[in-house]
Amino acid sequence: MLFKSSTLDDALSDILRRLAKHGDPIRSSKGTAREFTGVLLKLSDPTALFSRTEGRGTLFSFVGKTLWYHSGSDRLDHIEYYIPAYRSFIGASRRAVRAPGAYGPRLFGGGESSQMAQLVRMLEHKLQKSDTRQAVAQIFKRSDLIPGNGDVPCTTTVQFLPRKGKLHTIATMRSNDAYRGFPGDVFAFTFIQELVARTLGLEVGSYSHFVGSLHLYESDKFSARDYLREGLQSPMSMPPMPKGDPWHSVAWLIEAEQAIRLGGQEPVADGIPGYWLDLARLLRIKVLHRNGDMRRLAEEKAKMESPVYDAFIRGRQIAAHRRLESQPDLPGMLAPTGRS
Repeated sequence: MLFKSSTLDDALSDILRRLAKHGDPIRSSKGTAREFTGVLLKLSDPTALFSRTEGRGTLFSFVGKTLWYHSGSDRLDHIEYYIPAYRSFIGASRRAVRAPGAYGPRLFGGGESSQMAQLVRMLEHKLQKSDTRQAVAQIFKRSDLIPGNGDVPCTTTVQFLPRKGKLHTIATMRSNDAYRGFPGDVFAFTFIQELVARTLGLEVGSYSHFVGSLHLYESDKFSARDYLREGLQSPMSMPPMPKGDPWHSVAWLIEAEQAIRLGGQEPVADGIPGYWLDLARLLRIKVLHRNGDMRRLAEEKAKMESPVYDAFIRGRQIAAHRRLESQPDLPGMLAPTGRS
């Protein structure tokens, strides 16, 4: 089965609608669902990375999970900060500290000797000689097949194909939850696609997402219906990642994310382009939204260099205002919800 779309929202809407109507019923270890098998999704605009609808306005968790990967971490407390249900979804005990199926150590663990670092070096070498087909990052391992393992990676491989000045990417999934997992996976892998493209001096090409089992859980069918009823918003792509080697900025953002999440001292931002500063600002806005500090949230929003995130941030401001009005004893001061 083939889905062709321009943006993530277009794809998600089409997939959910067709799954709800035509998906085959299955029973899995995580509940009953409706499923399509052997699905290929092709996105012509991989930079339209996040849903702008209220129901799927999960940009905080998308950015947080992606940076969890890039940090090389497998700590549960790190990812639970962004996705509180993560522990229960993988069946980890309350005493568990690490997620055995975490992608970070498999892709980025080991610094310069990491799988992704070696893959980029190989691409740099091959790029001058041939249209290579060997740039494949492996996530799924034979050891993941241990009986009783509740944290089996959904992604098997990610392949990068440099062709005629563009970098095309193919992610292969053994399984994908269409409502919850699929959007975040597309965000994470297209973010990596753009990172590798910038490193190689290439433009971003198409993104293909192949899934063995694409499914919608019965427990999410009403949430999916509400999402579809919202209708699609006007498409808007992420701002382009600055050209040139991005890895210094990535390292800065990983350090900044840890400081923001844990309440530590943020690293000096001298020379860091606005694209990366905006991502750090989003992480600060998450903290301010949680604390109900609307005045500082508005100030942080006014610093954003790109208008792409305005609708998303405004939605969080409105939600926080409603929460504060219903619980006036919460900390924070009400401030205008418009751009300051």
